[in-house]
Amino acid sequence: MSIEVTFVRHGETDANADGVWQGHGEHLLSARGEEQARALGRRLAGKEFDVVLASDLARTLQTAELAGLNATPDPAWREIDIGRWQGLTRAEVHELFPDESIALREGKPVRMGGAESWDDFSARVAIALRDLMARTPAGSRVLVVTHGGSVHSVLGSGLRFTGRGRTWPLERVRNASVTEVILTPERFHLQSYNDARHASPAPGATDTMTLVRHAESAANVSGKWHGRTDGPLSDRGLEQADRFAGSHPRVDRVFTSPLQRARGTAEAFARQHSLTACHEPDLMEIDFGAWEGMTTSEIEENFPEEWMSVFENGVDLPRGGVGESFADAGRRMERIVTALHREHPDEHLAFFGHGGAIWALVARVIGLSWQGYRSLGLPSNTGATHVQLTADGPRLVDYNLPLR
Repeated sequence: MSIEVTFVRHGETDANADGVWQGHGEHLLSARGEEQARALGRRLAGKEFDVVLASDLARTLQTAELAGLNATPDPAWREIDIGRWQGLTRAEVHELFPDESIALREGKPVRMGGAESWDDFSARVAIALRDLMARTPAGSRVLVVTHGGSVHSVLGSGLRFTGRGRTWPLERVRNASVTEVILTPERFHLQSYNDARHASPAPGATDTMTLVRHAESAANVSGKWHGRTDGPLSDRGLEQADRFAGSHPRVDRVFTSPLQRARGTAEAFARQHSLTACHEPDLMEIDFGAWEGMTTSEIEENFPEEWMSVFENGVDLPRGGVGESFADAGRRMERIVTALHREHPDEHLAFFGHGGAIWALVARVIGLSWQGYRSLGLPSNTGATHVQLTADGPRLVDYNLPLR
C-alpha cells in the first residue's frame, strides 16, 4: 500500500529576495512570501491531509500558519546546514571561500561552511522519509512544509540522481510550490513537480517551452492504446480543452501533433489567444505497432512475452513488435522541440502532444532510463510541463501541472 506525500517549499523570505543563503538561519517571510503562503492555502483548500508536518524553522512554520495548516514541527525536515556560509550571498561565499565554492560547483563532496555536505544532508532527509513511511498508515495523505533543498534531496533519491552532485537537470524549487509523490516501501512515483502557479512566479524565460498532453479522448475513456491511431476528444475532453485554453497564459507560437485529440486541444488554446496551431508530425504519440487499438488486458493476453519483457523486466523493446521504443520516442521529441526552438529562439513555444511522448522526453531530460519508468508518472490529460533549454542542456522547470 502507498501513501501520498505533498511537499511544499516555504514562501519567499527577504533573504530569498536578496540572494542570501539561509541554511538553519531564522528568517521570516517577506510581504510577497506572506501572500504566497495565503495563496498556498487557497490552492490546497478542500484537500484533506491525515498528517501535516513542517520544518521547525520560522519561515516554514509561518508559511503553514498563513496557509491555514495545523502543522507539527519536525526538525528532521530542516534545510541543509551551511555553517559559516549562513547569511552570505553566492558571490560572497565564492569570494571568501573560493576553493570550497569551486569544489561545490564541480559536484565534489564539500561540507558547506564546515557543516553538512550534500551527501550528509541527503542521508538525513532519507532517514526522515523512511521514518515517515514507517509511522504513517497506508493510504494516508501527508503534507510536508519544508525547504527547496529538502525537496531536491527527495527527488534526487527517488529519481536516482544520487551521486551526480547538485548539477541536476531540475530547475530550482520555487517558493510556495507544490510537488506531489506517491510512496511505497519499494517505489517512488513523482506525480507533479514545482507547481507554483498560485504563488505568482516570475514569467518564464524565452528559452522555456510548454508541453501539454491532449485533453481526454474517446480512446482514454475506453482504455484503448491509441498511439498513431486517430480519434476524437470525449465530451469531457472538449470541456477540458476549453478550460485549459482559458486558464493557461498566452505563448508566442503553438505547435501540435496532427492527431485529432492533440489538434483539438491545441486549436482551442490557439483560438483563445488569437494564434494558429501549426501541425508537426514529429509530435505524435509513441508508435505502438501491433498493440494499436487494444486495451491493456488485450495486449497482455495477445503479447504476453513482449509485455513481460517491457513492463516487468524493463527491456525497452519497440512497442507492438514494429513500433517505437521509449528511448526512440524521447530522442524524437528532443530533436523536434530543439529544432523548433532554434528556429524561434526568442519566443515562448507551446507543444501539444501525447502522454507517452512527453513522458519519454522528460525522462530523457532528467536521465531516467526505461528501467526506472515507474518513478515518473504519466502526464495527465491537459497536464502542462515546462522545459528550459540551457547551455548545459535541457532542464525540467516543472512537471505535469494539473488543470485548474
